[in-house]
Amino acid sequence: MSRILIFDPNEHDTNRLSLLTDKAQEVVRCRDRHALLKALSAQRPDVLVYVVQSLLDDLVLLSSLRAVAPTLPIIMIGGPTDLESRRSIQELRPTYYGVLPLEPSELRDAVRGALQRGSGRR
Repeated sequence: MSRILIFDPNEHDTNRLSLLTDKAQEVVRCRDRHALLKALSAQRPDVLVYVVQSLLDDLVLLSSLRAVAPTLPIIMIGGPTDLESRRSIQELRPTYYGVLPLEPSELRDAVRGALQRGSGRR
């Protein structure tokens, strides 16, 4: 069973969670950074879906995460960014960066691709 961890502080958006619901997947949703860190320490996910809220703060957290989990597939979702921000995001080596609003199947395809690439590394 694949474990997908979603960091999404937006309490009103359940669409992302419903797009990923699959019997072969455990989907864990975290609404704040404390819950995210707790979930990460409990069990490493197969994929992290991270909805960007504050780019500077999020980059600091994700850089730390990348240092301890260099091969973890990270899918980032956020708004359009400037060139400097894109360079900072690229340094994290995300598997995918989706710009809101996402097409309904875009996130599911990104997660499936990350899971397939991740299974090849094991």
